[in-house]
Amino acid sequence: MIRCIFSIVLVIFAFMPSGAETPPQSNDFPSVSLALPADVPSETVQVSYFSRGPFGGYGSYTKQQPGLSSYEISAVVEGKPANEIRIIVYASGCEIKTFVFPLKAESRVQQEFECQHTASVQLSGQIMPTELASGNAELAFHYVAYWAHGFFGISDGIVTEFELATVSPDSDGVFQVNLPYLCATSPDSSPEPRAILRLSLRDSKTWNNIAYRLEPETSELRSEDHGLRILPHYPDGLKFTAWNIHAKAFHRD
Repeated sequence: MIRCIFSIVLVIFAFMPSGAETPPQSNDFPSVSLALPADVPSETVQVSYFSRGPFGGYGSYTKQQPGLSSYEISAVVEGKPANEIRIIVYASGCEIKTFVFPLKAESRVQQEFECQHTASVQLSGQIMPTELASGNAELAFHYVAYWAHGFFGISDGIVTEFELATVSPDSDGVFQVNLPYLCATSPDSSPEPRAILRLSLRDSKTWNNIAYRLEPETSELRSEDHGLRILPHYPDGLKFTAWNIHAKAFHRD
């Protein structure tokens, strides 16, 4: 049976050792450093976070960069220190991890990201109409984490997404890709599906959208928001149509 788990870590205080390879921070502000395993390339790591403090709430992402041994995550907003930060981390081929850090002004938090390798699932299909796949078309696969709103403690805002893979379909719109099998439910073990896969088509050179959302023609595999349900396996040769082309109205999440 394919395993699907979340790892949630609550850290009270962890102090950064003197030899850590992270930029120095003012002693007046907290800092959070996410250390990476040697076998996890830093450019494959995607981090979304939400902090709270006297400034209210603030959410953002870290910029993916190569050659890093750790990511430094800001715990200061508008010159004011956060008193809590919540972090979601995804690295290629690894399970999603979530962290909760209560903070004080003098906190120097260092957390190691441990990669728990995930199973993979093969997805093959065809884009319809096939003309969409011509030229520099690139198919991107995103994990859309609606559960992140609950984890961050917010009711609205931009939905957290992680890009899982990209592939170039052939001239007939046919593609095949291996994707990590990630949890569809929220970290609190709620049975309600709170994540889907979003397939989108873009120009590989300009990244301009060709079709923001491709939906499976098979209704049993289609989520309410026209994405692909997360399953441990899929039938071969699925058909995907561009929803934002034939829909009467299109709204980006």
